[in-house]
Amino acid sequence: QHRLHRRRVQIVALEERRQAMTAIKNATSRKGRGKSKASMVLIDASIAILEAIQPCSVRAVCYQLFMRKLIPDMGKNSTGAVGKQLVYARENGLIPWPWIVDETREAETISSWDSPESIIQVAVKSYRKDYWAMQPIRVEVWAEKGTIRGTVAPILKKYGVTFRVMHGYGSATSIKSIADETASSDKPMTIFYIGDHDPSGRHMSEIDLPERLARYGGDAAIVRLALDDSDIQADSELPWFPAADKTADSRYKWFTERFGQRCWEVDALSPPVLRDRLDNAIADRLDIDAWNHAVRIEQAEVDSMQSILGNWKRTISSPAAKYSPGDA
Repeated sequence: QHRLHRRRVQIVALEERRQAMTAIKNATSRKGRGKSKASMVLIDASIAILEAIQPCSVRAVCYQLFMRKLIPDMGKNSTGAVGKQLVYARENGLIPWPWIVDETREAETISSWDSPESIIQVAVKSYRKDYWAMQPIRVEVWAEKGTIRGTVAPILKKYGVTFRVMHGYGSATSIKSIADETASSDKPMTIFYIGDHDPSGRHMSEIDLPERLARYGGDAAIVRLALDDSDIQADSELPWFPAADKTADSRYKWFTERFGQRCWEVDALSPPVLRDRLDNAIADRLDIDAWNHAVRIEQAEVDSMQSILGNWKRTISSPAAKYSPGDA
């Protein structure tokens, strides 16, 4: 019933967006100005794409449009034009804002609360047991760039997995800190790495990170989740660009000798494919009995916390006892 209700809500939302699109088209036609036919086609295609792959970045939408030959290339002019139309579509209610993620511009705030009750309620609602405490291994997800975070967020939340953005080549400080963590733990760590297939992107996961972790005394298995070898075959449908575009990269020769003359951006991979791949990779490494046991304990603990919260609320809402003159 829950799935049926959710599907009905989705259908209603889709119909509302279509009606909004029709209204804008009619208004534009009446005014004789506004969005061109080409722009409306681009917006319409973007809506269809996002309905299938959201949440994702603007660049991921651009790749899907490029693969459908709706934009000529992945250059700044083309991607900038798409970004402009996506802003228009969101501002006019055609695309829900949460469908497009931008993890690079989030504000950093300090948590504050209106009352003790409010923070207790949040604590109860957000409480999550550390399922990994009962697992024989630890798993983390690392990405070359922050734009991936929003795409894989549903899977990170599902499994409570630590996510790290390397921002290219990770700093010595961050790598040393991670190495110390792995050295002090009695559980082996598996790192699922997500990055571009180009001279620097490939060198990071193949050479740089393993060597520096070892140099600092760390121990972790780095598994390249995407783009992996299955994504870069000669018959791959993903858009690629020539390695010659990266001749200024000091890893250019190393890359071309091992991987050839084609490069791919991880943004070209369909977000649902990436999410499914990460979901399966994590699930395959779980002790599922221990995981389910942790879930049951969590539910019992949440029930207990809710009971305590209910008792506390009743206590503070009761009338205060009056003092007798002799108590003063």
